[in-house]
Amino acid sequence: MKTMELTPTTVANYNSMAMTTRVSNFKKAAKKFFKATYRFFMVISPVYPQYVESQKRMA
Repeated sequence: MKTMELTPTTVANYNSMAMTTRVSNFKKAAKKFFKATYRFFMVISPVYPQYVESQKRMA
């Protein structure tokens, strides 16, 4: 079994790698969210004017 020496430097490197991973994961998640939001608005945008007109007729 491989042992690892625990020093402040190794802890700092580990924390740095963990933070880099978190930032990377956040960027990926944000990109997916914005792409999905964009696709959603592209799908409903042709329908929106018809919806507004139908609401005006009902009022």
